[in-house]
Amino acid sequence: MKLAQFIKYKAIDIKRNHDLRKSGVKQFNEYGLRLYSGCQGSGKTSSMVEQLERYRLEYGGQLFIATNFGYIYQDLALETLDDLVDLPKIVRERGYIGLVIGWDEIQNDFDNTVRTFPITILRTITQQRKQSIKILATSQVFTRVSKAIREQTFEVVQCKTLLSRWVFQKWYDPVEYEYYIANANKDQKLPVKTKFNFIQTDEQRELYDSYAVIDNLGKQVELSLEERIRMGYGKNAPIIGHASETERILLN
Repeated sequence: MKLAQFIKYKAIDIKRNHDLRKSGVKQFNEYGLRLYSGCQGSGKTSSMVEQLERYRLEYGGQLFIATNFGYIYQDLALETLDDLVDLPKIVRERGYIGLVIGWDEIQNDFDNTVRTFPITILRTITQQRKQSIKILATSQVFTRVSKAIREQTFEVVQCKTLLSRWVFQKWYDPVEYEYYIANANKDQKLPVKTKFNFIQTDEQRELYDSYAVIDNLGKQVELSLEERIRMGYGKNAPIIGHASETERILLN
């Protein structure tokens, strides 16, 4: 009986997904927080940008991208922590299939000394699957990030770069990764889930300002989130918060 139900509803899922693709709508099935880790110059931010580019090219304008580091194809520049709370609802109402957040130097906002974690932020992070949210973040050291963030991490990606061009990634389970760091045993190797590598091209490096200083998201802003989205605040602007009027593009 259960097997028949399983087959029935999987067939419904397949047909529904097929109909959506046929109508030109892709489903965004990724969710959860991925944290890129490594020392300075290891390729953390470029790894995040490489993934953002793959998302953008696959889903086009159906996917909303917001970052705090001036990714040139972002739909919005993240300015405050409140953006993380309010953005998912607005993105859904505007008909996007999902939300991707690029959060460079996440420990600037939530390091491991944080004891009282904002419940509204935690609610957004813990409900990423329900709201089709994927968070890509970077930090030099995984354990330097707040425990509340580490507990919601789906993948830890350790980055290394050869001669400033060839980036190598090793993907780990976050629970196993943190346990290994705390209980390192030279005779025991940490299991690698997968590996990936790519070459940093000049074109990719031009997609963001690699020398920009990343501020935390604790500052106050004059415009509301909806006003900034409507004005395209930070859209296609290389430096966050400094888009000229001619660079601000009205969204449909």
